[in-house]
Amino acid sequence: MKKIKLLTLATVGIASIGLLAACSSKDNSSSKSTDKVTTVTVATSAASVPYEYSENGKMTGFEYDILKAADKDMKDYKFDFKVYEDSAILAALDGGRAQIAANNFGKTKARSEKYLFSYPVRQGIDAIFSTSKENITKISQLAGKTTEIPAGTNYGDMFESWNKNHPDKKINVKYSQRPLADRLSAVSSGQIDFLFASKAPAENLIKEHAITGLVDTVPTDLDKQPEFKTYDYFILDNSQSKLQKDLNVELKKLYDNGTLKKLSEQYFHDSKIQAADQSKKLNNR
Repeated sequence: MKKIKLLTLATVGIASIGLLAACSSKDNSSSKSTDKVTTVTVATSAASVPYEYSENGKMTGFEYDILKAADKDMKDYKFDFKVYEDSAILAALDGGRAQIAANNFGKTKARSEKYLFSYPVRQGIDAIFSTSKENITKISQLAGKTTEIPAGTNYGDMFESWNKNHPDKKINVKYSQRPLADRLSAVSSGQIDFLFASKAPAENLIKEHAITGLVDTVPTDLDKQPEFKTYDYFILDNSQSKLQKDLNVELKKLYDNGTLKKLSEQYFHDSKIQAADQSKKLNNR
């Protein structure tokens, strides 16, 4: 009887050890599941020089390099970049195919109601593009002139604000979905009077498409017209509040350690980046 009893106890002990091992294995599995890396799809362009573009078959650019630097330090995430046509980038967010959009985006009232925004990574450097004959150098010279922009951009909000505040100096705004290169050609041919556009990408398109007869100037009275100042943001799907918070923490680090300044100087030969406190203010507008 004693022998049988000892065997029974041994059997129970082995079973208990097996049960504990199984529970431990389950706990480890649960821990590994909790530590799972989240893949984040970034919808971007491959032709928005110098923000994000393909060079010799490899992606590069100011915003692309910022997100790559952020991805390196954001251990809970893995960024997967997918290239789309410019007009389809925000649609990728809308359709759930991406969580971040990167393409030199500005903030608009309509976008703010629909999406989340990162801190701004740079003050936009915009210029007035006109013919050498017109040579428009000031915002105050745009009164009565005609321009053309796509619907839904921050430039639309800008001109709407100007016209509301200056009813006697209105700017005539046409809306179309023509690419920027076509609209620059329209200025050259006299179809429209000017474009107010991001300086570096527009200048690259002028060279690429051999558009002649244009000059561009950063407005000399820009400081007097704050509604014409723009900032560049990453746009996030509105369900990604945690990702937004984590990305903003990383962007602040990249500002503090000089990475944003270095990249701005590399791609734009200047350092028009926002201090962290200013970034928070602009992000909450």
